[in-house]
Order: sequence, then C-alpha cells, then structure tokens
Amino acid sequence: MSIASSIRSIGFGATWPFMAIFFNVDLGIPIYEVGIIFTLLSVVSIVVSLIGGGLADRIGRKNTLLIGSLLGFTLYLSLSLMLILKVPIIFVIVVFIVSATSGALIFPAASALVADYTDVNQRMKGYVIYRILSNLGWAIGPLIGSFLFNSGLDIIFLYVSLSSLVQFIVVILTVKDQKNKNITKKSGERFSLLVLDKYLIVFGLATFLVTMVASQFSVTFPIYANIKAGIPTADLGYIYAVNGTVVVVGQYPMIMVLKRFPDIFIMILGAIFYSVGYFIVSFSHNLVGLMFDMLIITMGENLTSPMINTVVSKIAAEGKMARYMGFIGMINSTGRALGPSIGSTFLYIFAYNGLKVWSAVDLFGLGSIVIFMVFSGMIFRNSNLKERGIINKKI
Repeated sequence: MSIASSIRSIGFGATWPFMAIFFNVDLGIPIYEVGIIFTLLSVVSIVVSLIGGGLADRIGRKNTLLIGSLLGFTLYLSLSLMLILKVPIIFVIVVFIVSATSGALIFPAASALVADYTDVNQRMKGYVIYRILSNLGWAIGPLIGSFLFNSGLDIIFLYVSLSSLVQFIVVILTVKDQKNKNITKKSGERFSLLVLDKYLIVFGLATFLVTMVASQFSVTFPIYANIKAGIPTADLGYIYAVNGTVVVVGQYPMIMVLKRFPDIFIMILGAIFYSVGYFIVSFSHNLVGLMFDMLIITMGENLTSPMINTVVSKIAAEGKMARYMGFIGMINSTGRALGPSIGSTFLYIFAYNGLKVWSAVDLFGLGSIVIFMVFSGMIFRNSNLKERGIINKKI
C-alpha cells in the first residue's frame, strides 16, 4: 500500500505546486476566486471522505482503493484531454474540483489498512513508514513538474493520470484485506456513515485548526512566493521538493527521537513548528529563504501527520476504524476547504503584507494548541484511553 501511494504522490507532487499559479496567473482568475476553487475541491473531499470510510468498512479496503485509483486515472486523463482540445475553462475547473473524489476515497481506506496490520504499540511506526513512502513522490514530483511545466499543464495532468493507473495495478497485485477485521456485516446492525464520539469530535476540532494553517501550502504560500517574493513559477518546484525530501529523510528519525513522549505532546510541538514556519515567511524574500521556511513547515507536518492517524486509531470503536478515519479525513478536508479561501482573503485584505498575513494565519495554530490541551484533559479522565500512550509517557 505504501508503494502504491508513493507512485501516486509522484504524480500529485508534479502538479500541485503549480495549480494556484496556473489559475491565477495563466488564466487571470482573481486570487479570491482561486481560493474558492480550492475550497470547492475540499468540499467535495469532505463529503466523499465519509462515503470512503463507510465503503472501506462495508466492501473492504482493497475494493475502495481500486475505485479511488480508477477515478484518479479517469479524471486526470480527462483534464489533460480538455486542455489539449481547448475546452472552455469552466469545464476544466469543474473536473478539477471533482478530482478530489479520488484521494477522498483512498485516504480512509489506506489509513484503516495500516491500522489493520499493526497493533497499538506499533501503529505510530506503521503510519510513519506509510507516510515516508507516500511522500517519496513529493521529493521527486515537484522537480518533474518544474521540468514539465514549460511543456504545458496538459502533460503534467497526463503524468498524474498515468501514476494513478500504475497505483491501480499495484493495488490489484499486492494489497490484501485482512480477514475478519475490516468489513462490517453483522446481521441486524444498522450501518451508518457518521460516527459521533466526543473524543473524536474534540480531537477533530483541534486537527481542523492545524489543517487551516497547513492548507496555506496549496494556494496562499505559492502565490505569495510568486507575487510578493518574485519567485519564478518554475522555481516553485524546488521549494516543494524540500517538503518531500524532509519527509523522506527526516520523518523517521524525528518520530523515533520523540517516541517516548505522549502523542498529544508531539501534536502540540508540530503545531508550534507549523506556526513558526509560516510566520517567518514574512521575512523571506528569495528562493533560499523560502526553502528554509518550507523545511520548518515540513517539520511541523512530520510531527502532526502520522500522529493524527495514530490517535484516531487508538480511540476508534471496534469495527468502525475506516469510518473514524473517514471522519477525520472529512475534518481535514474542511480545513483544506476553508484554509485557501481564508488565506487568499488575507492576501487581498492585507495587500500581501507578509507580517499581517502570516500572523493572522498563526492564530489558528495557537487555537489548536489550546484545544489539544482540552483533549488531553478528557483522555486523562478516561481510564481505558489513558493507558494507550495518547497523554502518558511511553516506556
């Protein structure tokens, strides 16, 4: 599964850094409308994440992964052909927004599959390994995108489509569902896509605020770097390659150094790195400075991303693992939906004043830290969850 995800991430790493610039600069779409496009992209992901979690619990992880991969192949191939045929841009935007269905189906199924094959003590390591391989493509993809950018975005979309097809084939050949652990088929049991758990909701709220900061990665950061710092579009790939490289090289040692600390401590530390990383963007005016900022931002990502799934897997009710993952995927998608719109609005309101823009963004990071502390108090009062390493020091 990690190898399949790695292949897919090469394709997405090649296209994602350039999409906001493509819409804003190449097509002349106003910055606030670009934010709306990315918001709608995430709204689709919000809805489909719940469906994806339910499907993975109902029909199995592998079948859900295959559906998501096939959708990715079809939709990105359509985008490539639409650009070649010069179809009206509104149709390109619509298909781009719908393309979120692919990842939204894949995420909860893949996350649940990792939990199926690991016990509670090994789960964090399992998610770390999965994430390292998944992000290997982000170390390579942006550089490929920089190389292909001048050839046209249609070529990049074709590349993404082919990577999704390869992922589909790899899943068919290598992924197996673990019997009796992942499919809900109890007679008389009412099946629901929604999960209502106070621990999941509070943790999800804190995660939402972290994601609001993290989601500046897709729109606000590249447009600020391009327009305010004057970084050429093709050079953005080098900044995003730092992200993938730091994940691949730094993810495992960072988590291993901190593995004795409680999960929630690592989440709070990650929120701090995120906030500091984006704040210092205010003072960066060249490629090297922004690459350093991305290094700090990615350290925040390294700390929070595997821990989100780890914590959720520890609080998930039996037989509902994928639905819990789908719920947290929905929360993350909500943050990714609102983040670009709010970030681009900050750019507009503050006229690209870096200190004001990134200070405003960091308010969400501070809010997440407060709610993580509230969540810690809730776990402390639950004797069962308290012993799972979420808030207590690990031996």
